[in-house]
Amino acid sequence: MKAIFPMFTALALCCAMQAQAKLVISEVLYDAPNNDSTEEFVEIFNDGCTAVSLTGYSLADNGGSFNLSGSIGAGSYFVVAKNSAALQTLTGKVANQTGMTLSLGNSGDYVKLRQGSTELDSVAFENAISGWTIDAIDKSIARKNVADSNTVNDWQVSSNVGNPGSGALSASCGGGGDTGGGGTGDAINLPSYYVNTSGKSGEALKTALNNVLRGHVRLSYAEVWDAISYTDEDPANTSNVILLYAGRSQAKTFRAGTSTSQDAWNREHVWAKSHGFPAESQYAHTDIHHLRPEDVSLNSTRGNKDFDNGGTAISEAPANKTDSDSFEPRAAVKGDVARMLFYMDVRYEAADDSGTPDLEIPNVAPTGSSAPEMGKLCTLVTWHLADPVDSFEQRRNNRIFELQKNRNPFIDNPQWVKAIYGPTCGL
Repeated sequence: MKAIFPMFTALALCCAMQAQAKLVISEVLYDAPNNDSTEEFVEIFNDGCTAVSLTGYSLADNGGSFNLSGSIGAGSYFVVAKNSAALQTLTGKVANQTGMTLSLGNSGDYVKLRQGSTELDSVAFENAISGWTIDAIDKSIARKNVADSNTVNDWQVSSNVGNPGSGALSASCGGGGDTGGGGTGDAINLPSYYVNTSGKSGEALKTALNNVLRGHVRLSYAEVWDAISYTDEDPANTSNVILLYAGRSQAKTFRAGTSTSQDAWNREHVWAKSHGFPAESQYAHTDIHHLRPEDVSLNSTRGNKDFDNGGTAISEAPANKTDSDSFEPRAAVKGDVARMLFYMDVRYEAADDSGTPDLEIPNVAPTGSSAPEMGKLCTLVTWHLADPVDSFEQRRNNRIFELQKNRNPFIDNPQWVKAIYGPTCGL
């Protein structure tokens, strides 16, 4: 397994910082008042607190694509224009990049922002895509806010040709996230990946997400060692991993199998494997979305207990608590734990062909040591809300996608927790 990681290292290090930002299309002038071939522009906004190199990014319409260059600052706009002089005459603004070759409103009726082959954002107009009825002649269309439902409701027609390079959008900065700490983070919507989810909630959304997440690349349990050494790598020390519950940075090489120390780390199943998938042949057993590095002794203390509030502080890691039938992790990763369990519930909805049963999160604890269940649902929802997505989770999600080829939707779109589980918990 080790041999595969050099293939991903350069990409991962490049994208680790970019994962902290969400780039969105923020304004488009697709039907210019004088000359579409010179006056059209596309504006991008960086909803993050880290500058992003635009190498590898592109804009596309149904007539072609255009590679971006340069960089976009934190909380800043980036304007891509067809012609610098025409843009300045029309708006009084200077473009960040010129020579855009897209046709936009002439032969192209949508604009997509891509990173490599991954679609990050899109906007359509004049019914080019079903539901996109927005229509603007001689005026720009502008994003209302950075929240992205990937629908026409995110957009409005401006009162004039637009105001490229400035606007009302503001960045939402995550903070202290690299070791599982707080911060709101900035999730990406990935509309092409999350197909057929628009407008859905409850069981309908759960089913749609299950269809997206199935069929991931399965690792062996032996390969998990190197996989989580990569996904849970300490951003401040690439020779170490961050332990989930203990929170400390631990040498990758100091692990069970190479050391008998109780302070070495091993592979913690956040959804306890005895709760539904004890056999390695079952996909959930080696699904790295819920496998994390953890201290041997602390892993043993947690055992296969459900998650809930309460208990006595654990002496070796007093930010965590436990009692006879439940485990409460440290506050900085409570949301992480919740989102991992929500992923498992959705990914293994209605079972799969590897023998993993239909996993469920009931609003009880304990659920039983062998039941294909983990609790406690409404506690987990509360943890999710109290500990939002942070940059460490986002980077981890991106790295898992490199290896396993599926994502945790509740990291990319945290609002889906309420959409699926909110009614049960009175939200």
